[in-house]
Amino acid sequence: MYVRVMSGVVLSEAVAAVRAAVDEAAGAGVDLLGRADLVDALDELETVWCQLPALRHRLLARLQVETTAKEMGAKSWNQVLAVRWRISTAEAGRRLGEAALLGPRQSLVGQTLPPVLPATAAAQAQGVINAEHVVVIAKAVAKLPGFVDAATREEFETDLVRLAAGTGPKDVSDAAELALFLLDQDGPEPDDTERARRRGLTKGKQRGDAMTPISGELTPEAWALLEAIFAKYAAPGMCNPDDPEPCVSGTPSQAQI
Repeated sequence: MYVRVMSGVVLSEAVAAVRAAVDEAAGAGVDLLGRADLVDALDELETVWCQLPALRHRLLARLQVETTAKEMGAKSWNQVLAVRWRISTAEAGRRLGEAALLGPRQSLVGQTLPPVLPATAAAQAQGVINAEHVVVIAKAVAKLPGFVDAATREEFETDLVRLAAGTGPKDVSDAAELALFLLDQDGPEPDDTERARRRGLTKGKQRGDAMTPISGELTPEAWALLEAIFAKYAAPGMCNPDDPEPCVSGTPSQAQI
């Protein structure tokens, strides 16, 4: 308990010092600064801006160990953050998702575990990668095939982090796509269970013109059935509702086509 209290005191003092430093920097004059001084200041601020989320991840991870959303007066952690910080639930979900990947974890027996993406978390804590890099790297790691072992997965992440330290998100994304392709050039093996899980139709929101968009995933069997139907009834000249007598069987006339 003593260590926890002392750690809390140190953190509160450090946060207060950050607030004071920001206030001091905000009140500093900039009109007489030259180009070199302006660029140096902007570079330092960018580094600090990149570092700060790492601290937030640690604090959010610890908060979720110490208490629950219900004890904080909300139904979910998304709601806790959205109400307390006046942000959207989508932004709250994004921050919680990043904290789950980049913050420390705790096992069922209370043991502290490293982040899911340790190399990314370390680079962010040093301020050498930004939020866009984090998104690209996280998405790339999530696309790794299931057969990739832990050592290869770690090497894949580390390589992307090294690249991100010296280039932009687009280059990192391109490199990740190439690496993913080389790891699994043939793509995942077709699987009936996975197809069955993904099949279905989704209805969109009805628009102002009363039309409702739909989208979906069809199994090979379902598409084979519909393809045969479309080949016959959706052919040029068939089933045209604007015709006085729509052709629904046989061969449509040239005029109907």
